[in-house]
Amino acid sequence: MKTYLPQIERRILVRPNQTFGILNYDLDNAYPQRMLELVAGSPTAKDCWNKRAKFIAGNGFEDKDLGKQIVNQKGLTIAKLLKAIATDKALFTGFGIHVNYNANYQVSSVNYVKFEDIRMGDTDSPDTADKFALYNDWGRKTWKNIMRSKIVFLDKYDPAPEIIQQQVDAAGGWANYKGQLYYFNPEIDDYPLIEADSVWEDFETEAGIKIFNNREVTTGFLPSTMLFMQSRREEADNSRPEDSEQSFSIQPSQLEKDLGEFQGTKSAQKIIVIEYEDESQKPEFKPYTIQNNDKLFETTERSVEARIVKGFSVPKELINAEKASGLSNGGEKKEALREFNDNTATDRLEIADAFAEIFGRFYVDVNPSANWNIIPIPASVADDAAGILAGSSINQLLLSDLPAANKIATLIYAYGFKRQEAQEMVEAEL
Repeated sequence: MKTYLPQIERRILVRPNQTFGILNYDLDNAYPQRMLELVAGSPTAKDCWNKRAKFIAGNGFEDKDLGKQIVNQKGLTIAKLLKAIATDKALFTGFGIHVNYNANYQVSSVNYVKFEDIRMGDTDSPDTADKFALYNDWGRKTWKNIMRSKIVFLDKYDPAPEIIQQQVDAAGGWANYKGQLYYFNPEIDDYPLIEADSVWEDFETEAGIKIFNNREVTTGFLPSTMLFMQSRREEADNSRPEDSEQSFSIQPSQLEKDLGEFQGTKSAQKIIVIEYEDESQKPEFKPYTIQNNDKLFETTERSVEARIVKGFSVPKELINAEKASGLSNGGEKKEALREFNDNTATDRLEIADAFAEIFGRFYVDVNPSANWNIIPIPASVADDAAGILAGSSINQLLLSDLPAANKIATLIYAYGFKRQEAQEMVEAEL
């Protein structure tokens, strides 16, 4: 008997790029840029990212004065650096910090580097091995081609004085030395996947649902319709182009222009007048039925949202606070806060260790207490009182002798539940 294992493709492929002296971050070398665009188009993914970043950064450092310390000539403070790094780590699970040294081999300045701008140097080339390439347009959104002259290579972080001196000599002196990059990467000799890589297809799905809904609104919820009309070549004057550049263009007729303006929310309930000379010129509109997407989209949207939240490992009570009703009297949200604090504790510890390592070598002592602990978000619910009152009122409503229809209506219009949720709550008490 033969046994076949299912073939699961790798999520990203890392290959040397000899043209730029780097290791490609996936085939197109734009995996982080693609993920950023997908997250930006998905409201749930963006919310989950923000939640993770907020909990990783916590309430700042235990030493309140530490966040005010300035670490470079641009005025970057440690508090701002923490927030920027927490944002990158929340999505990419890694971060980058550029450090430079003075002639005493002490860290003289620290700068934040966007994680999506970092590429590992080609390990097969001695000129780029143990280096990192920085470029701000790997996704080619600003320029069509990547300009090699604008790629900056930084040495891998190593604070040993002899290593720094070797790098300085190789650069041609301190004036040409560009410093090192502290690159935190949970993977070993590989690029990391984003936090919710297993569900990035759902980011795209949610963005598509949003676009569909927008199109429905902008077309005034008009039914899908086919328009039958006579040939419009003379009316559109397509047979006599004015210049060679338009020789193959199709110009819309006046009727088509009017129909285009007739669609949309601002044109709803308007009247359009169409004149024709004889019956043969009368345009014919025939609506065609398509599958009712409302129910299908509602179900799909709920399942997609649930998978995205799960992919980011965010407790659902922190994303859908309005759905986590007051029945729990705030207990569920408090437990979710504690759970998420535990979930992000390792992230805070890793950032604290990185800060201790780098700023422990800073040319001035920015943290005399040597305390780099980050304060977790307190597990308190601001609306506890409101939750208790709402929970008590809803419980009384469900246990009352009112007809089921009245209970459902009250839950919908007074407490903001969806009809299906209200029905399930009432049926559970029957």
